Amino acid sequence: MVLIIVALACGLSAGTPCAQEAPAAGWQARAQSIVSALDYVAIDYPEAVQAGKIVNVDEYVEQLEFAATVRNLLQTLPAKPGRDALGDQARRLAAAIERRAPADEIAGLCRQLGADVIAAYAINVAPSAPPEPQSAQALYVRECSSCHGLDGRGGGPVAATLEPPPTDFHDAARARQRSLYGLFSTITLGVEGTGMASFSRLAPAERWNLAFYVAGLGDERARVARGRELWNAGKHRDALGTLAALSSRTPAEMEATRGGDAADMMAFLRHHPEVLAEMQSEPLERARNEIAQAGEAYAHGRPGAAAQLALTAYLEGYELVEAPLRALDSDLALGIERDMQAFRTLIGEGAPTATVAAAAEALEGRLAAAAARLDDEGLSALTVFVSGLLILLREGLEAILLLAAIAMYLKRTGHARGLAYLHIGWVGALAAGLLTWLAALTLIDLSGAQREAVEGFAALLAAAVLLYVGIWLHRHSVAARWQAFLQQRIGRHLSAGTLWGIAGLAFIAVYREVFETLLFYQALWLQSARPGPLLAGAASASIALAVIAWLVFRIGARLPLRQFFRVNGVLMFALAVIFTGKGVTALQEAGMLPARLVDFPRIDLLGVYPTVQSLGAQLGCLLIGAVWLLRGRREPVTAGRD
Repeated sequence: MVLIIVALACGLSAGTPCAQEAPAAGWQARAQSIVSALDYVAIDYPEAVQAGKIVNVDEYVEQLEFAATVRNLLQTLPAKPGRDALGDQARRLAAAIERRAPADEIAGLCRQLGADVIAAYAINVAPSAPPEPQSAQALYVRECSSCHGLDGRGGGPVAATLEPPPTDFHDAARARQRSLYGLFSTITLGVEGTGMASFSRLAPAERWNLAFYVAGLGDERARVARGRELWNAGKHRDALGTLAALSSRTPAEMEATRGGDAADMMAFLRHHPEVLAEMQSEPLERARNEIAQAGEAYAHGRPGAAAQLALTAYLEGYELVEAPLRALDSDLALGIERDMQAFRTLIGEGAPTATVAAAAEALEGRLAAAAARLDDEGLSALTVFVSGLLILLREGLEAILLLAAIAMYLKRTGHARGLAYLHIGWVGALAAGLLTWLAALTLIDLSGAQREAVEGFAALLAAAVLLYVGIWLHRHSVAARWQAFLQQRIGRHLSAGTLWGIAGLAFIAVYREVFETLLFYQALWLQSARPGPLLAGAASASIALAVIAWLVFRIGARLPLRQFFRVNGVLMFALAVIFTGKGVTALQEAGMLPARLVDFPRIDLLGVYPTVQSLGAQLGCLLIGAVWLLRGRREPVTAGRD
């Protein structure tokens, strides 16, 4: 594990590369197409209908087709709670277009549906690092100017041959309804039936640079200057303090909720997104901003967007400083985590607006207190050391116990050759965890929700395997079955499938711990001034885990084989229950499962978390094991039975 921390040091000391998302594929591409189509309708509808009358038949027919496309694509997305509600929204949009509703109403329906699709399917709507708009000028000239013209007014050499004509980026009315993410999606996917081709062959960073560049072509210098003044004065930072907020919102939306000067600040940020980097580097500041935005979105009737913002505030904000804050003030850290879960629950249950607003205000206050605590204490050498020690101990203990138990089983039953497969599993997990972290750092944008989902599913899969193994081992601890096992199985070769199953179990158990540990260590590394204490904490934890593994071997080697089976079975049961709790909690943190808080102690080491769902899953795991064991004790013993 220390070697992995050294690799972490090498990667970060060389300068953290900008993570970028890979082009969407599968249902993700369809979800992105939905958002892009809605953006297109919101912008182009006024050219088809004015004052309730159709002024452009071809354009109007196209609007109807896009609305139908949205409905059809929604049905192809994975089934989730709320997908039917999204379908209802799409039908209302289509009906509004058919009755030739006002443009503002159509734009509002499009924005609401787009925001809810983004929230429901956790679509990443922002670049992972601030784009560099000016660097896209040469790219624009090469790829776009033949249609849109050098000045972006839609008068390029081939513009006259295209129907509909290319976009005029100086058209203020259209620009008001356009989001940066909408531009990025259009550049990525193209627009079917128009001259706008897909540019997915460009790197994601190039597409984002282009989106910011063309969005700013119509901005007047005076407006950008006014926006700079607003930014320096600290205005609207709570609403536009992150790349996600800037990329997903439209000037029209900001004008409606914050006034015209908010749109001026958006113009400044389109030209200078680098100023957001400083705010994004402060996880607690980001968490506070997004909690405030969640409260605001809920108050404006956008519960889906509010839920996504609340989830992002935890996963991409608070969670990154949770470990050092726990070392300083564990009560404050656990209280914030509980309150953030309660806040998400209020939004999900449709609580009164006043209740959600009060919860958001209280949560912002606690986050401010956490920031002050960290500022006052700082990440001292001792804090970093203790955090590094506890993180690795907490994440590695279950994996070490599992690996040691499996290794002892293989040795005690005469299958020492299976140790090679065990080593293949955990070494492969170390490599895969490191490669996943590097990919998330350099190639793709792996969101917090996706990280938690990976950890959650891995934990639940490991729990299922461990439950079966625990039952199997305990059944063979019964005297008669133990004798039959000794007579029929000891000395036989394990099958190839079983050996690779051992490797797979070792891989699953270790992979999730490695990946999560690296993410926590990355956050600590970026927030600490010196690497020494972090490396010392990792080294100390590695030594402690090695001692624990040695003790398990020593105790296991002294137990009679029958007693060893019984102890090992109980250990597997315990690990299955722990992994079940952690897996359910990770999926709750990813927003994939609901969470109902209860008054119950939280015990991280045992995977015990105070929610009805996680405790219920652990209880179910215990009941399954108990029923299976009772049933097994009543079954007759047959020689050779395993």
